[in-house]
Amino acid sequence: KDFDFIICQTELEALILENNLIKKYMPKYNILLKDQKTYPYIKISKEKFPKISLIRRVKDINKKNGDYFGPYPSGSSFLLKNLIKIFKIRDCKRDMNKKYSKPCLKFHMNLCLGPCVHKDIETIYNQNIIGAKLFLKGENKKLLENLKAEMKKNSENMNFELAIKYRNQIDSIENALKTQITEVLKDIDEDVFLCKKEGKLLFLTILKVREGKILGIDNLQINLKIEDFEEDEIFIQSFLRYYNSGRLPKSVILDSEFIKEKELLEEWAKRVLNINLKLYFPVIKSRRKKLLEMAHENLEMEIKKYYNKKEILEEGLNLLFETLNLKKFPRRIECFDISNISGKDAVGAMSVAIEGRLSKKNYRKFKIKTKDTPDDYHMMKEVINRRYSKLQENEFPDLILIDGGLGQLNAVEGVLLKLEKTHLVDIISIAKREEEVFKAGEKIPYIFDTSMEALKILQRLRDEAHRFGITYHRNLRKKRVISSELDNIPGIGPKRRKDLLQKFKSVKQIKKASLEELKEILPEKIAIQLKKGGER
Repeated sequence: KDFDFIICQTELEALILENNLIKKYMPKYNILLKDQKTYPYIKISKEKFPKISLIRRVKDINKKNGDYFGPYPSGSSFLLKNLIKIFKIRDCKRDMNKKYSKPCLKFHMNLCLGPCVHKDIETIYNQNIIGAKLFLKGENKKLLENLKAEMKKNSENMNFELAIKYRNQIDSIENALKTQITEVLKDIDEDVFLCKKEGKLLFLTILKVREGKILGIDNLQINLKIEDFEEDEIFIQSFLRYYNSGRLPKSVILDSEFIKEKELLEEWAKRVLNINLKLYFPVIKSRRKKLLEMAHENLEMEIKKYYNKKEILEEGLNLLFETLNLKKFPRRIECFDISNISGKDAVGAMSVAIEGRLSKKNYRKFKIKTKDTPDDYHMMKEVINRRYSKLQENEFPDLILIDGGLGQLNAVEGVLLKLEKTHLVDIISIAKREEEVFKAGEKIPYIFDTSMEALKILQRLRDEAHRFGITYHRNLRKKRVISSELDNIPGIGPKRRKDLLQKFKSVKQIKKASLEELKEILPEKIAIQLKKGGER
């Protein structure tokens, strides 16, 4: 009596149904499929002067309003940046039906053709769109042939300026492809898909071959939360999630241990994606066996890199300790940020890193108690005072990090001076614009290379404090707005407000609700009052 079940005719039907039910009910432990997000796709919109963008949510994928390429679990932002640089495609939110007096900064940086101002460039702009699509499809040979033909034609017509632009575009594309010249076999598109479970971690490696060339490798790590997933179940779920709404090639190479899943996955691809998928499980020496071995080498290397991460973090912490000449080795760092809009719903947030790793259980949030005023320094002083005024000496962190520049840093130092606690801990701040690190008592900032783990530790901690604070601030603001709209109606207290929001999700939906729907939760008299209020 504690379980409901649905009988399916085949294992495939059960698998598809399970996928849909997980996304609908979001159960706690089916973490491989419950997330509404997908791996990033690159979208090229279907409009006059199409724009290019990254799409991360399944619900945002609508093939009627754009062409989608991917998925790209890693390197999607880098690829997008290169496409904009090579093809000068816009990524702005400007309305192309309007004519603007001035182009945006990207036009002046030679990263966009400026269709918002120059409406006479539609032909060349659309040629660039076609080129970008060919590039994303891996049809690089055809793309380069088209561009070389255009360059030759313009050169013969004495249009040297345009010919030079095509030549530069060809050079940019060829440079981007220099690391993608490993020949496999002509006109073959296929992936190698591998997974390996290590305790609660699942490592995925997907090697991609397009037009017979190895275009790249995606390496992913997934936290399984619990360990007792069956190996074949993990494999199926990860395969489905990766390819569910993605560009599945016509052939995929897999480890021979999963040969029993061949019929199921091929039928799934045919039914769900309308693709005649061929799965290969090479065991003897062959071209596909070599690709499989190459993918295995990459998978093992990624696993080693993951477990060596502790050493990288230790190096970063050691660099902070030595470069900043800290009193103590920064094993525990506490970071503070303030979030508010003109002083309203002001909050402070504290993120924590222990041994270089974020420690979310130690995060703290502070609702600012002082009067509503957009004085970040005063708010920061309040948060620091509340955090450290009653803390015992042995409970102090090794390092305090502030999101901001010298002003915020001096404000925090002033509080700790009053508390007579400056001898216990060093205080530093990180300024967002130049990522300069300031230390209390020193005026000259420290500059770390952007690739250094020392800076990345501080950036992760700063960004996390900002995210944590913004989330708390938005929740408070939302609660205040909802309360102000519902609390004016007699008979609606915290309990009924909670019930209304649980059913209708938002004040907007409550106002749209019919009287009969409201009466399911409220007494008729109060429901009528609420309905009248919503119609004003």
